[in-house]
Amino acid sequence: MKKFVAFGALFFGMMLNASATETRYYQVYSSETLGGQAYCSAVWPGSTYFGVRQGMGAYFYIACQK
Repeated sequence: MKKFVAFGALFFGMMLNASATETRYYQVYSSETLGGQAYCSAVWPGSTYFGVRQGMGAYFYIACQK
């Protein structure tokens, strides 16, 4: 019975910390000068800047998360 209660408490704690976030990647040409947070706010209102990933050639991806 104690193990069941301990497992229930652990599971409940994990569920409290669970969050659903979505990350979107936008392809941008490298010659464009964009601020990360400003770009994310413009293309997806309410999102936050989440980083940059290198793409193919002169392109890269700006990650926005909400």
